[in-house]
This record gives sequence, C-alpha cells and structure tokens, in this order.
Amino acid sequence: MVLTRRSAAAALSAAAVMLTSCNGVSAFAPPSAAAHTRNNCIGTSQCEAASPLPRATTQVHLFDLLKKEDEALATTNGAVELVDESSEGDWVDESKKVELILLGIWGASISGFILVNNFYGPWPEVLRTVPERTFFLSHMIGGMLFGGGIILTTCIERLVAKSGNPQVLQFWFDKVPELDGLIVVPALTISMVSGTGLSIVRYGGLNIAPPHVGAIFWTLIAFMTWWAATDLTTQGTALKAVERMYEQYEMGEEGLETPKVVVDRHVSNVVSCFFVLLLYSFMVLKPGTLFPFPWNA
Repeated sequence: MVLTRRSAAAALSAAAVMLTSCNGVSAFAPPSAAAHTRNNCIGTSQCEAASPLPRATTQVHLFDLLKKEDEALATTNGAVELVDESSEGDWVDESKKVELILLGIWGASISGFILVNNFYGPWPEVLRTVPERTFFLSHMIGGMLFGGGIILTTCIERLVAKSGNPQVLQFWFDKVPELDGLIVVPALTISMVSGTGLSIVRYGGLNIAPPHVGAIFWTLIAFMTWWAATDLTTQGTALKAVERMYEQYEMGEEGLETPKVVVDRHVSNVVSCFFVLLLYSFMVLKPGTLFPFPWNA
C-alpha cells in the first residue's frame, strides 16, 4: 500500500514539473519552441487559463505528502516491532511455563518411585530380573553425565557471565534449557532408577539397604528441590534480561554490564556442585556402613 502511494506521489511530481511551463507540453520542447509558444500566448485568455502552478507551493505539497507517508511507514514498522517483541516475550514465558510443568511432573514421578521403594518395597517386580552389572554400568554412566553436566555448566556459565559479551550471553541462555533436557534430566533419571535397581538386586530392596544408600537418595531429592527452586525458576528471568541487553548492544550502546540475575545464579550453581560432591562422597565412603554417621557414633 505504501509503494502505491509513493508511485502516485511521484506521478504528481512529474505532472507538477510539466505544469510549470505555459502549457503541459512546452516543458519538453526545445528552447526555441518553448520561447515561441510563450510569445504567442502573451496577453491571450488561453495563456491565462494555462498559467503555471506556483513551483514552491507544489513542491511543499509533495514534500508534505511524502513526509506523511514516511511517518506512517515508521509508525507501522514500530508497531510491528513492538508486536514482535511482545510476542517473543510471551513465547519465552509460555515455553518456560511448559518446561516447569514437565519438570514438575518428572520430579514428582521420580520422587514417588523412590519413596514407594523406600517405604513399601521393591517396585516394580521386573527390576529383580535385571542383571546386577547392567544396573551398575547404567548407574556409573548416569552418575558421570549428571555430575559432569552440573559442574561443567557451572564453570561455563561463570565464564560467560564474566565475559560481559551480549552475543555470548544470549547464545548461552538460549541453549541452557536444551542442556538440561538432553543431559542433566536423563542422566539423573538413569542414575536414580539404576541405583534403586542395584539396591534391590544387592540388598533386597531400597527399604532394607544399608544406611548410606538411603542417604544418597535423600540427598538426590534435596538436590532436585534446590535445583528446581533456584536454577529452573531463574532461567526465564535471566533469558529476558540477556535479551534486553542484546537489544541495547544492537542499538550501539557500549559499556553494558552483565544482568544481576545472571551473576546471582552462580551461587545456586555452586551449591548444586556441592550436592554432587556430597553424593559421590556418600557412594565412595559409605557412611553408616563402613563407619557410623557422626550423630550415631
């Protein structure tokens, strides 16, 4: 629609140039012909009828018309940009809500699985038929990916935050949910299910396993609670803050600082790393089995 109006304005401009002469054709005639035409029409009614439009008035009118078209186009583009930004923000909110709902379902399911095996007994019975080495290998792989993923992402995120680079920050926080979904959550699931299977095959069930096994699972549940409350709930806020920082960067602003919510996430990540170290300490040292817990000494 804007292109059509500009074409019309251009046509009006061409018509105005033609009308600046005594008639609509003489502007394109040779100089001698144009002069002859002007001499012939002096003092006649035809010349008065075909008198030219004031050049300044016509140009101002066309200039105003084009200016209004530019303003309308800018307003339209601005509205589209605002709609796009609003839509993007809504998309981030909705995707984060869906992610939290799915993770909540996963957390409730895996916690229920652990609690049933801890208070009721081996469940489901099919776990008794799986070879012990299969559970052990799965437990080692799941624990390796889980612990490595938590510690590695903590170090990377700290370096990203310290860099203060809007492009790097935007890329990182756009990919963090993918890392959680592809590495941390599956690894934690494999580790907990295989650990439960190991307790069933080796000891007869999680509810009658040695004390260090129960301590490991309670620590895992505590970790999941901490991770959901401090890490997952701040990912969406951090992503929005980084997106705003990136927009300012694209507009040419300099001296931008890393958003505070991004910097504060380091505390949550470090605590998560300590949970990982505590879990591995329980698995290796086996407190309550190789030696008594301090409160039982």
